[in-house]
Amino acid sequence: MKILIVDDQRSARRVLRQMLSALPDVELVEAGSVDEALAYLERSSPDLLLVDIRLSSDARDRGGLDLIRKLRSAGSAIPAVIVTSLFELAEVREAMRSGAQDYVLKDELCPETLLPVVERFRERTQLRGEIMQLRERIESSWGVRAIIGSSRAIENVRRLVVRVADASATVLIRGQTGTGKELVARALHESSSRRNAPFVAVNCTALPGALIESLVFGHERGAFTGAERRARGQLEVAGTGTILLDEIAEMPMELQAKLLRVLEDRRFRPLGAEDERPLQARVLASTHVDVEKRIAEGRFREDLFYRLNVVTVRVPSLAERLEDLPELVLSFASGLARKLRFDDDAMAWLAQRPWPGNVRELRNVVERVALLAEDERIDVKTLEELARVPSPADEQFEIDRMARLLLALPERLGSKLDVIERAMLHQAIESCGGNKSAAARLVGVDRKALERRWERLTEPRDADP
Repeated sequence: MKILIVDDQRSARRVLRQMLSALPDVELVEAGSVDEALAYLERSSPDLLLVDIRLSSDARDRGGLDLIRKLRSAGSAIPAVIVTSLFELAEVREAMRSGAQDYVLKDELCPETLLPVVERFRERTQLRGEIMQLRERIESSWGVRAIIGSSRAIENVRRLVVRVADASATVLIRGQTGTGKELVARALHESSSRRNAPFVAVNCTALPGALIESLVFGHERGAFTGAERRARGQLEVAGTGTILLDEIAEMPMELQAKLLRVLEDRRFRPLGAEDERPLQARVLASTHVDVEKRIAEGRFREDLFYRLNVVTVRVPSLAERLEDLPELVLSFASGLARKLRFDDDAMAWLAQRPWPGNVRELRNVVERVALLAEDERIDVKTLEELARVPSPADEQFEIDRMARLLLALPERLGSKLDVIERAMLHQAIESCGGNKSAAARLVGVDRKALERRWERLTEPRDADP
């Protein structure tokens, strides 16, 4: 902690220095006048000022007040403590109004009165430092710096994020699965003046329509069966921050109409509520699908698309930015407990992969290699063993192996085809949170076919007479 003592009397500065020397890790600097103090402050920025009000033998002198006023008018936030005499209490009050944070009376000056005041400001300085470090970590994890890469494509993304971060307009983030759309959304939030407010992400594919509506808009007690208490929706939870509607194209049509009205009126109504609430949050949306195709198929509202698509950020696939692959690999590896070293041939091998899962798949490969590799030096042989994508022949072998296991199930289970199909559909619906449209895509059939099969497999059977 660096402290600047401003007092025209050398003896007074010496007394302060002796008392403050009892504190560990304190650097003390002295100035005998306003000019000396200002000259030092131009070169350095102390953590605390100890300032006498009178800085000359002239009884009318109020140099300490002048110094504080000049610092505050210049925008300086360096905390100042007045060190003065009992008969100058009127000037102390004026100093506090001018921007001083505390005072110590020379008439009562002793370590017991001075050191606790200084320690309090030391704690504030340490807290500010910790907050700055936390802010830097957040910025490196979620801000613009978290968007890793030097390619032109990713630089365009960063530039656009910075340009529109403080706007209130909605932003549609488009890109393939695994490209980092939520990372871009968080960078928009952390780069904006809303960074101290919440960031809320809602996955529109994770829940069926009724639950998504309750999750987004909230509900009052008794709004529907099972609503035993009021629940705030994510629009309300976000407050003055940011809400991301992830995979917006999967939102049911009836909710799309409600969302459109919310975006137009900047107000929303929780389920079962009589009054509307103001929407204060900024709305972002993301999708990996061809929205224009969804509009042509009648599965997404064109007017909602235009409302969301005020600004579009397109996140490139990894195949479009392969020059960023070494930076991404090194960044992922640096965050792991085990330090990996990829040789040049290994990097070239990674660059030749198709990466259908994009950056997310690359991160998973790096983490898998860190867990399973015997040596910290990673070569092509290691990657071929641990990161190789199964070939169609391997996949068919695995399917045949599972089929043999399933055929070995006991006869008492009945139709093994029905058992297998029922289990597969059940797992698909469960993993998609009850969203049958998403489950149908996962299985590889359309929703109506999935519903027909599920009803056939789950309908009650008549008991044998």
